[in-house]
Amino acid sequence: MEIIHLDDTNLEYWQNHSRDNVMALGFFDGVHKGYQHVIGCAKKVADEKNVSLDVMSFFPHPKTVLSSGKTIVQYLMTLEEKAKVLKRMGVDRFYIVHFTKAFASQLPEQYVKSYLLKFKTVHAVAGFDFSYGFKGRGKISTLAADSGDRITTSEIGKVACHGEKIRSTLIRELILNGRMLKVKQLLGRNYTTHTKIRNGQVQHQRQYILPETGYYDVTLRSDFYHHECKVFVDHEHHTISFVDQTILKYFRNKNLEITWKRKVASVAMKEYAIS
Repeated sequence: MEIIHLDDTNLEYWQNHSRDNVMALGFFDGVHKGYQHVIGCAKKVADEKNVSLDVMSFFPHPKTVLSSGKTIVQYLMTLEEKAKVLKRMGVDRFYIVHFTKAFASQLPEQYVKSYLLKFKTVHAVAGFDFSYGFKGRGKISTLAADSGDRITTSEIGKVACHGEKIRSTLIRELILNGRMLKVKQLLGRNYTTHTKIRNGQVQHQRQYILPETGYYDVTLRSDFYHHECKVFVDHEHHTISFVDQTILKYFRNKNLEITWKRKVASVAMKEYAIS
């Protein structure tokens, strides 16, 4: 899978180096079951038309850009992890548009022309609440008209779990409440984070969300090491500590993947106190 970061400096180049495709549109944070449905539909159409399956997303989050940095959005996954998941789903190209205020100010027709028609998109797929263009006036329901009926579309309705729409905002709320089993239901897999241990300390980037304060069962992976253990999260200080400090020797100065399984105790439960 090709990963292409788009901005004003290379937009024309990739417009001229595109090929017929079905484009899945969205932010795709977490690539949860709702987004999986969007990509699954796009893949089916791409296979039927015998064209490329592409995904177009954007970064950073629009709320952060449009608020001039006043609104901080914590992400469910890194762009690298998002790319890995998309590759496993059969995506051929992953476009990441650099989101700016100028990009957001385009008229809907301008966006469709510059980022879909000139990219040879023949069919677009997005959720019913996806929006584009100035003040989000463009919707998947208006995209065909905005393209002069040159692009056909598929609109994905609400994908729900127990009657509630699956969305990244809901998953973030569940993580913040330590409800990791429910998070797994909505993601279709365990929640994972990526970090590094340096000088005995876990260096976790603040732009990626951690669960609420408490003790958790997790799986640690790095290179050839795999370990089941418990960790303590101090959400206020955005830190992770190991209940068993002896395992640090296996992961010191290494990139570390943490798979979050379930919350096992709150701070008040002293039987899990860190020695």
